[in-house]
Amino acid sequence: MDGNFVNHQSVVSEIINKDFFYPETFAFSKLSPLLIRFLNQLKKSGKSINTISAYRNDLSLFCEFLIEKQISPDNYSYPAQENWLHFLKENGRHSQSSMRRAQMSVRTFIHFLVSEKIITNSPFLDIKSPKQPAPALLTVTHEKYLSLCRTLKQLAINKDEKAIRDWTLILILGECGLKASEASNLTWGDVWPELEEPTSENSIAGCLKVTGNNERLVPYNLEVSRALNMLKETREQMSLSTSLDSKLFFGYLNVSRKTRTNFLHRHGIKFVIYEVC
Repeated sequence: MDGNFVNHQSVVSEIINKDFFYPETFAFSKLSPLLIRFLNQLKKSGKSINTISAYRNDLSLFCEFLIEKQISPDNYSYPAQENWLHFLKENGRHSQSSMRRAQMSVRTFIHFLVSEKIITNSPFLDIKSPKQPAPALLTVTHEKYLSLCRTLKQLAINKDEKAIRDWTLILILGECGLKASEASNLTWGDVWPELEEPTSENSIAGCLKVTGNNERLVPYNLEVSRALNMLKETREQMSLSTSLDSKLFFGYLNVSRKTRTNFLHRHGIKFVIYEVC
């Protein structure tokens, strides 16, 4: 009887130790298949090649970190976040933007592991995703704005296609007070020139129809009218459409972009502003 009790006690102890004190260890050998499955899921969801490549680079380094330190992603007894950031720096990730992106990649991957029931929780989810710091507003003095317009106008007169686009854009933003998002949505159907020839430089030469939450008509002067006419001629010479539903500002000459787009979106316009200013 005593022997049976001992045997029974040993079985209970084994169950307790297994379920409460020694939970099943994380299978590091599954990291690579899980990462591949996660990247395939990103591809199916329509993520771009560049986005998937960034995730792969960040998470390959994260998997290397877990294996080297022999810690599972759900280990709360280990200062995971601090050591992960230190590991990033050791592997050449010194810029704030690079470290921020790596942290966000890890959070997304951890959420995937939780949804797949690989783990139930993780210390990497306890810290909020780092936010992108708001950039300081670019301010330009009136004298610099006038100097900039003179420089761009001279380049535009010399048939510099990029300068023609940038001159028109800067004039519309500066003289008409449009936001970048509003300027990016302007089409040739939104340009309403006056029927009569303006009598002076400050006369109203036409109006821009601004759409969106703050829909309105914004008048423009003769200088803006000249720039718009030059921009339209340039588009036609570049075999770009000037139909009523075509955007004003083409993106072909945005040298920072690898993709060729028919128009500048608001981020492209902001890049132009910072580039020329």
